[in-house]
Amino acid sequence: MFSGCVTSPGSLQDIGKTATSPGTDNGRDNVSAIIPLFDTYAEQTFERSGVPGMAIAIVKNDSVVYQKCFGVKNITTQDPVTPDTRFQIASISKSFTTATIASMVGNGELSWNDTIASRYPEFRLSDPWITGHITFLDLLSHRTGLPEYVGDELQEMGYSRPEIIQRLRHVTLTGDFRGEYAYANIDITIAAEAAARRAGKPWEELISERIFVPAGMLNTSARFDDFARAPDHADTYPMTNKTAIPGPLMDDDVNSPAGGVSSTINDMARYARLQLNEGSIDGTRAIDPDALRETHAAHIIRKTTNSSIVAYGLGWEVTAANGMVRVEHGGDLTSGVSTYIVLYPDEKMAIVVLTNGFPGGHVLKKAITNGWDDLYFSGTIRKDWYRELEEQLLEAMKPGASVIGPQEGLPPAPADAKPPRPLTYYEGSYTQDYYGTVRIEANDAGLLAYPGHRTNPMILVPYDGDTFLDKESGTGVRFTAGSSGFATDVRFAQYELPGRTGIFSRIPS
Repeated sequence: MFSGCVTSPGSLQDIGKTATSPGTDNGRDNVSAIIPLFDTYAEQTFERSGVPGMAIAIVKNDSVVYQKCFGVKNITTQDPVTPDTRFQIASISKSFTTATIASMVGNGELSWNDTIASRYPEFRLSDPWITGHITFLDLLSHRTGLPEYVGDELQEMGYSRPEIIQRLRHVTLTGDFRGEYAYANIDITIAAEAAARRAGKPWEELISERIFVPAGMLNTSARFDDFARAPDHADTYPMTNKTAIPGPLMDDDVNSPAGGVSSTINDMARYARLQLNEGSIDGTRAIDPDALRETHAAHIIRKTTNSSIVAYGLGWEVTAANGMVRVEHGGDLTSGVSTYIVLYPDEKMAIVVLTNGFPGGHVLKKAITNGWDDLYFSGTIRKDWYRELEEQLLEAMKPGASVIGPQEGLPPAPADAKPPRPLTYYEGSYTQDYYGTVRIEANDAGLLAYPGHRTNPMILVPYDGDTFLDKESGTGVRFTAGSSGFATDVRFAQYELPGRTGIFSRIPS
């Protein structure tokens, strides 16, 4: 096994030369031959990114053939990343949830086709028929008809897990049930809650009992406090122009089944072995093989080309191309987390990348996994993956370009913009079924808006008449004039999302 921590990366000019040496064996023929090339590529790509820290593990035939730590877990203390440094793994958590439920399916406690309503009677969507028929398979493969990323905005408003699930009944379904894919964290969380009900214990205990403990993952947890209080944890860094900026850790306990697991590269190497060995590790069986294989199977097609099929399994993305299947998932938190795991079941091979920077870590992790893929199957790195992926990400993050980009903001205020009415005209509480209540208060600069349970206000500054600008999002907030001396409604542009309206009506005092 090749392991250790980075000391001094080589020259960037050597990337092409080092990674494309003529006559190099591919990894299928001789994995040890490509490890030095990959190590140089990983060091140089990491240095190029500006990401504070990274850890990589590669598993082949139930052995860890490469494991290495790069950079620091804290840019102030300069403490290095170690094999036991805990990282938040974000949406890789989804595969832990499906593995946990697979353990229950394998021993007969659940069926993949059990309806959620039979296990979680309070669960309800806007369509009664779909409510009664939606199953674990439907939720875990994101084929429910719910809009993409629904519920995430309620988490930002401070709502609890049960409150978010309860409010979904007020969302208009926008997709075809079992016919359209729409990625939503709350799908995974609902399935986990239903499984926890069946087991009669909190989800955080269930996942530990079924996966972490039998897999020997002793530094892995689904509780944020366990991560934050760990002496050896990676602090997280939002990045601007490849510069890391210290930021607060994100507490994702509300959606822990979808994104709240934290782990180390040592433990994640064990997890990769567990997945590749069909639910067994070191002689201990944690998951029935048939039940685990179901998580790696395609359950809804996302896109097809003449040479490939991209689908979603259960907590995994599944790609069939070039005569092989790749099972993978990434994770990102805008607080400064980006991670990736790729399984190659037919090769008994996997790679895991953990980083503590975003969006720089998003480019880095994909450049690392793509580079390994190239070396393993062809013995050479085919292109400058970092540059290509960076260009793609910058395009995706333009306002309105994709779900990861900010919404289109208001243009500059017109030259003849009207002043607002007296600010007391807008004060009060406004409500609606899905988002709940927003409280509006006046201050010297404009208005303060407190949606849901938020304690830190949105700052609204005058823009034009009854329209204000939310300084945080750059989007508009427009009040409707009333005849009783107060505004009657308010519309938040940022909350105008598929299946939801951004209009709140005043609550009479």
